[in-house]
Amino acid sequence: MTTTVQLADGLFAILWTVLRVGGVVMLAPLLGAMYVPRRMRLAMALVLSLAMLPWAGPPPALDPLSGDGLLAITQELIVGLAIGFVLRLATEAALLAGQLISTGMGLSFATVVDPQNGGMPLLGRFYIVVASLLLLATNAHLSLIGLLAQSFSAVPIGSGGLSPGDARAIADFGAVMFAGALQLALPSVIAILMVNVAFGVISRAAPTLNLFAVGFPITILLGLFILVLSIRTQAPVWEGQMTDAFDLLTRVLGS
Repeated sequence: MTTTVQLADGLFAILWTVLRVGGVVMLAPLLGAMYVPRRMRLAMALVLSLAMLPWAGPPPALDPLSGDGLLAITQELIVGLAIGFVLRLATEAALLAGQLISTGMGLSFATVVDPQNGGMPLLGRFYIVVASLLLLATNAHLSLIGLLAQSFSAVPIGSGGLSPGDARAIADFGAVMFAGALQLALPSVIAILMVNVAFGVISRAAPTLNLFAVGFPITILLGLFILVLSIRTQAPVWEGQMTDAFDLLTRVLGS
């Protein structure tokens, strides 16, 4: 009888932990990508939940089917989703930057079908790959696991979740995403704009010149050249995005 009770308590503890961890796995970069099979994501959520049990503490004495229990379940999901959402915003700046550059280069019509983001320009996919590799290179995935473990101490299970002020801070973080996208795309956009202005002047001087046949390849080649030169200096922008994301989560979780 004692063994059965202990087994039930252990299962309840795992289930309460899975709620927050599952919310993170649903939205966090890399972990929540649509190309990751569902079974793999479920396995990662279970493994991380087992690893988080020492930090999660005892489960709350709540009936999951009661009103308070359902409220606590919702709050746990919201905490996990908030953590994953902030990190997703930090990486979505790469997608927005790729779209801005693709539009200026004339490559916006060359899209790849992404089940997660729909039709996206090839440069957007390129920047997403670079951002994902940078996350792994800087051990951001390990920092995410450490932050998730600390969140159980800062916001215990059943303690009430996030406040409205925390939700407002997370929403305001969207401005950081747009600022990062502009920083990544600005060199290429300015160079392409100068080329377009030059071709505009040429079209006034030589109206019979087929600028589409001449200018389109030049614009693409120059855009790719500027992209190769600028991507070497973009590491501080990538790192700044992730640092701001983790700083915000640290403030929100109070850890």
